[in-house]
Amino acid sequence: MTHAMKIYQNLFRLYERYVGEPDSKKDVYGYWLFVLGYLIAAAGVFAFVVGYAGDTGSYVLIRISGVTAAAGLSVCLFGLVLMLPVRRRGIQASAFGLVISLVGVVFFAAVYPHDWRGHGADWSVEVISVYAVGIGIIAGVTALVPVVTGQRGMFVEEEGQTEDPPILTGDALEGAQFAVFRDEAGDWRWHVLHLEALAASTERAVTRPEATEGIERVKSQISSAGLLELTTSAFRLYEDRNGAWKWTLARDDGSVVGSCVDEFDSRDEAEGSVSFLKDRGPDADVIEIDGAAFTYTEERDQWYWQLIDDERRALASDDVGHRSQKRAEEAARTFAERFEHARVLDVADVGVELYEGESGWAWRAVDDSDDVIATATDEFESRRDAEEAVEAILPALESASITVAGEPTYELYQSGEEWQFRLIDEAERVVARSPEERRDHEGTERRVEQFSERARDADIVEIDDAEYEVYPAADGREFSFDDGDDLPATVDETERREAELSADGGVVGEDGRETGPDWNWRLVTEGRDVIAASNEPHSDAETAEEAIDRVREQASEAELIEFENAAFQVYEADSGEWRWRLIDEDGNVLADSGAEHTSRNEAAEAMMTLKEQAPEAELLEIETAAFELFVDEDDEWGWRLIDEGGKLVAEDPATHPTREAAKAAMDRVLEHLESDVRTMHEAIFQPYAAEDWHWRFVLPSGEIVAVDGQEHPTRDDLVERLEAVRDAAASGHRYTIGDVTVQLYGTDDWQFRLLNRDRETIADSTVSYTSQSEGRAVVETITDHATDAPIFAIEDAVVRLESDGGWQWSLIDYERDVIGSSVDPAADKSALKSEVETVRRLAPLAGRVDFDVASFELVTDEDDRWRWRLLDEDGRTVAISSETFDSIEVGREALEGVRELIDAASILEIDSVSFELHAAEDDDGWVWQLVDEYGTTMAESTRVYDTRTAAREAMNNVKAQAPGGWITFTD
Repeated sequence: MTHAMKIYQNLFRLYERYVGEPDSKKDVYGYWLFVLGYLIAAAGVFAFVVGYAGDTGSYVLIRISGVTAAAGLSVCLFGLVLMLPVRRRGIQASAFGLVISLVGVVFFAAVYPHDWRGHGADWSVEVISVYAVGIGIIAGVTALVPVVTGQRGMFVEEEGQTEDPPILTGDALEGAQFAVFRDEAGDWRWHVLHLEALAASTERAVTRPEATEGIERVKSQISSAGLLELTTSAFRLYEDRNGAWKWTLARDDGSVVGSCVDEFDSRDEAEGSVSFLKDRGPDADVIEIDGAAFTYTEERDQWYWQLIDDERRALASDDVGHRSQKRAEEAARTFAERFEHARVLDVADVGVELYEGESGWAWRAVDDSDDVIATATDEFESRRDAEEAVEAILPALESASITVAGEPTYELYQSGEEWQFRLIDEAERVVARSPEERRDHEGTERRVEQFSERARDADIVEIDDAEYEVYPAADGREFSFDDGDDLPATVDETERREAELSADGGVVGEDGRETGPDWNWRLVTEGRDVIAASNEPHSDAETAEEAIDRVREQASEAELIEFENAAFQVYEADSGEWRWRLIDEDGNVLADSGAEHTSRNEAAEAMMTLKEQAPEAELLEIETAAFELFVDEDDEWGWRLIDEGGKLVAEDPATHPTREAAKAAMDRVLEHLESDVRTMHEAIFQPYAAEDWHWRFVLPSGEIVAVDGQEHPTRDDLVERLEAVRDAAASGHRYTIGDVTVQLYGTDDWQFRLLNRDRETIADSTVSYTSQSEGRAVVETITDHATDAPIFAIEDAVVRLESDGGWQWSLIDYERDVIGSSVDPAADKSALKSEVETVRRLAPLAGRVDFDVASFELVTDEDDRWRWRLLDEDGRTVAISSETFDSIEVGREALEGVRELIDAASILEIDSVSFELHAAEDDDGWVWQLVDEYGTTMAESTRVYDTRTAAREAMNNVKAQAPGGWITFTD
């Protein structure tokens, strides 16, 4: 029974239970339309009242409630019309009125409130008129027209007086009566009574009107029915209502044993099918399956195979149809051959497949549904090379960082044993990177922090040739005491570790007083080469600048002095007195006169007394400032500037391998002696030009913590792009990346890609996700289970395990085409694997079911009951049983009787309504049936008659009396 039929039956049952017996179908439909319309209208009124009571009234509420209430009223009135005794033309007129009223409702919904009651075009009168006309037609057709015209019968049925049947009033001595009653299932049936019940219906009617229609049909055809006497089984040939010929096989008692499967275009084709059954059926064997076998079925001109075991349980099937049975057989053999050696592919979360591409081997990631979620961008020469690449990637994925494209990002990465960083902007460009590698991760992270904190406020300073930089020597933001730090040479290591730096860079001494930062100066070139530097700190920036002026003054007048050993110096002190001292080749004072002398000669005589103890020491007389070239203990050369008082005022910050190199460094200082002086409180961006323009980020200490990641064609272009660099530096997220990084990218749809350490794409996703969170969840699943991901290659085929409302398997080739799959889902994975092994064992041994010219096959239906069917040599079903059996054994026993029936059956062509006279099932009496021209049994005798003559007389009584029989209904 269809779903619509069930609803139809339930409506009638409810009406009969709560209202009463309906006179016709329209009574039931009218009642339920009335109830539906009432509920819709009530809902509209309720919504309006509640909306205004809750102080939420609005035009939208009025429009919704108005449309609902008006539509409900229209449906309600139309339901009342159907419940009245109205003729067909009245119902048609009311239906027309219903359509007009609903048009008015739609009209109202379209114009309210903008064109209603003085607003806009004001369609209120027209809307009300249309709706009123529709309602008027619905009500007026049945209520007003009969009154006005006086013609009751125009739309309303005339109800005549009922007459009792003559057999009940005594006006007739004999007659027949149709007694309509409910059976145990609550359905309507009927009996024909002639002093007793003579006949019974074989079909059930859901409603009283349907029962009445069936009776009227029998009454109209029974008088013309012929007589057929069946003494043996018979094939009934008949033409159905669609003009197709069919046949059924019936026993001599009229019960149907089997029927044809196909429809035939002509009577001759149907007779040919019956002839095949009579010729081959009695001797047809029953197909037996040993272990497993492949069967083949045809559906809609497509052939399919199925693997079944000896209990007829389906183990595997083919979802792809084939043009012929031969091709289906080839597909089944291919399935068996491939399944035997196929690997079971059990991907719990993620797996990696190696496959051969256009020019080499590649790999792709699949999820637990075997859907490809990412593919590699590169191909490899061999499968082993691709496998090695995957084996390197999977462990790295476990700890891989997940970044988001379009977000500024710092990437800290290791190159060999050294660490570096790079800054990626929103456009995925490398806009900054570390200037050189560091030994430790913490030092690189500290550089990132320094760049991030200071980039936004850093000035842009360009150095033309060279500049003096005055800078604070003790800046708490510059220094840390980690072993990997390279501390500036101007700060003593021991003092640095013992001192505490205040928040503004001042040094807190042991007495607890903040003494303020020390200031130094350096002379740097455009390339950040420090060619001169102060030899001692200064109390403030102004003092440091004064020291620079002094160096300029002294250096411009200084002579060049060279010595390789210790030397005596005679010099005039600031007080005008003369003194001497002994200095080593590094400029350190070894001895001093300790007293002042009034003349150079007096100082020289005192000095000569000591010179006898150091005969190799040179004798230097200092009258003005001087540059000294010297060799240190490592045989490296350098220079220093000594003023006229013998005081060291500047020195070479570096050493050189030769005297000439030291002399060139000194000359370089003299060349840039008059450079500008700049106080460097904060970090700076320093632009400089090579072939293109670049920048470096310099801290006050002189340390370069970042350089640009790309060149710029002009200085203006560099300055313009620096604004974006500042923003990216300040807002960038920090990630420590390894060999592999996973990056999410997209806007509306999100995807992911795998990047290597050089930001080259390793693999890209093949699917997209609706949100970043969904994409991140997939990526996290991959990273969490990467180390457990199986690596496989489909050389021929694999068995894929799937869980989608139940565990199932499918055999797929390397192109993911399904070769075969399981039929019924398993309870769990272990049960599914057990089924796979069963198929692996049986499929190679399963043969084709060999069909003889005709073969019987026992199959189960959806209710697990057994039927037989007859197959021809091509495996096509010719006939199927109409009866079902509890077990296969009972079915086999029934087949023996079917063979005998087929052999003895006659052929009857049914072309009109006929009475059939049969021997009873137990051969102890006679029964009759009334069969229509389509082979359908319309009525049957209510009892078994002792003799053929008694059955025939009863049948003739029904034939004579039934056409005039009266219909009565009883519960």
